[in-house]
Amino acid sequence: MIPKECKRLAEVDLPIAEVSKHAAREKSIRHGHPSTLHLWWARRPLAACRAMLLGLLLPDPCDSHCPPDFKARAREVVLEVPGWNTRRRQEQVKCDDGLRRALLDFIGDVADWDVANDLRRNRPRGAKEAPAAPAPQRRRRSSSSGARTRSSEPRIASARSSPASA
Repeated sequence: MIPKECKRLAEVDLPIAEVSKHAAREKSIRHGHPSTLHLWWARRPLAACRAMLLGLLLPDPCDSHCPPDFKARAREVVLEVPGWNTRRRQEQVKCDDGLRRALLDFIGDVADWDVANDLRRNRPRGAKEAPAAPAPQRRRRSSSSGARTRSSEPRIASARSSPASA
C-alpha cells in the first residue's frame, strides 16, 4: 500500500503539452468515441481526465516515502509496454528520476484515445483477450397480431378521410 505522505505524479509534474495535443485531437473526433454518443452541453476533454486520474493514482518514484516494491513493479511494467523495451528505456528506468520520466511518458501516451481504447496494448502480458459480445438479436414483429403493416400496394386516399373544404 502506498502511504498518504507519498506525493503523487500529478503533484510533481504532468505532461501538459502532450495531453493538450491529445485533447485537441479528441475534440475533433466524429466517430468511434464516447463523446459522440450524446451531445453534451458542456463537454469535458476525456484525454485530460484520463491523464489526471492516472497521475493522481501513481506515486512519485523520487519521493522518499514511495515504497520500493512499487518502484520495482513499475520498472517491470514499463518495460512490458509494447515498443518500450528498448536499451534506452532500460537504462532510463534504473534510476528514480528516469522512472518518473518513463511514468510521465506513459501518462502522456494513455491520454491518447487510440492508445487507451486499444485492448491489446493495455492488456497485461499473458492475459487472454476478452470475448466479443454477441450481436443483439432483433425481434421480428409478427403480422398475425392484426397490426397494420406496410405493403407494396399503393395507398388510396378516400374523399371521406380528407378534410372538407368550405
